[in-house]
Amino acid sequence: MTYLKIGGALAVLGLVGLVSCTVDDGPVAVSSGPTLAQTDDIDAFARQVLNSLQPRSIAESREYCGYIYETDTGGLAATAIYRGGEDFCDLPEPDDSTLASFHTHGGFSDRYDNEVPSVDDMMGDFEAQTDGYVGTPGGRVWLIDYETRSARQLCGEMCITSDPENDPEDAGFVPQSFTLEELQARFQ
Repeated sequence: MTYLKIGGALAVLGLVGLVSCTVDDGPVAVSSGPTLAQTDDIDAFARQVLNSLQPRSIAESREYCGYIYETDTGGLAATAIYRGGEDFCDLPEPDDSTLASFHTHGGFSDRYDNEVPSVDDMMGDFEAQTDGYVGTPGGRVWLIDYETRSARQLCGEMCITSDPENDPEDAGFVPQSFTLEELQARFQ
């Protein structure tokens, strides 16, 4: 993920389903109405958000991203959703209420090692000094942990919506966790 300064936080939007949009960058409108977490478990909320984005992300083979933040009342909510490209999704810089980023990896492609976070995914979250959640085409959810400077699977294949075209053998061995150095070695 690349972080760009393109404006401040936008209104909290619902995540029931994405609507059609012809703009290639910037926030994509989702359904109307705020989406607040029914839980204070950020991992569970991130899984819900990623799962709601997976069908569109897979169908379009593009990444979708946003932030999870703490509301004024102490609850969890998701920002507007940003539509990215096949292998990127740009976000504005996080603000003080940001708890974590999230993004999907789109549909299965044998051109990418998309069952694991990328080095850019980890570096982007480390530079933003925030945690990050990644949903893969195979339905895995990863947590990029800023404090430990590592990534670990929160849940394995098919724990969220997965791409029916996904080829599990294409990913090879997928460990439960990575340090940045281990991930860099995987991509060499």
